[in-house]
Amino acid sequence: MNIKHYHIINLILSGVILLIFIYSAAFSPEKGNYPVKSSYEKITGQPTLSTGMSRAFSSIVRFNFDEALNYNRFSIRIFIFFLVQFFMRIFILLTTRNNLFGEVKYIVIPDAIISAVMLLIFFEPFWRELFYI
Repeated sequence: MNIKHYHIINLILSGVILLIFIYSAAFSPEKGNYPVKSSYEKITGQPTLSTGMSRAFSSIVRFNFDEALNYNRFSIRIFIFFLVQFFMRIFILLTTRNNLFGEVKYIVIPDAIISAVMLLIFFEPFWRELFYI
């Protein structure tokens, strides 16, 4: 993998995560006027493990952690995943820009391992639900 491609991937990922944070800050959990609704819940009428996540994220960016947990009990752990990933992407963008790690493989492999382990840990309740564990 070329360092420029890796730089672009990290730029895109950090941009998407930043948009999630902006979306969370833009809409109030009290008003509940979120433009993106749960299609699954609309169709089935059943809540999912992610029900209330938008309202919870909006509460978290306003530092209302108790309220966030009331909207979704997994919200803080998922938010932390995105927050850590955001700062990892920024760190990687800065270090790859200055070529501090030399060959790109010295940062891509640890990044992939760390991100995969984080994904498994932070989204564990969702894996359990998905695979009926």
